Amino acid sequence: MPTYDYRCPQCNRHFQVHHAMSAPEPHCPGCGASPRRVVLSAPAVHGSMAQGREAAVRTFDRPAPATGHGPSCPCCH
Repeated sequence: MPTYDYRCPQCNRHFQVHHAMSAPEPHCPGCGASPRRVVLSAPAVHGSMAQGREAAVRTFDRPAPATGHGPSCPCCH
């Protein structure tokens, strides 16, 4: 289950909740209002999904670095 970051618009409290994607939005533990989900960083990917993601990222063409080195340069990979 992923961990979500929330910020309450009433009391401005920031908190994290670990719950299923299909679970209802939690209430603020400080004031009980309905918080808004915020994205502070990209979610972590683990297991076979991570392996597939890493393989896909490696297939992207990398632009040549500003140093003028080519794609076969060992310092650029």
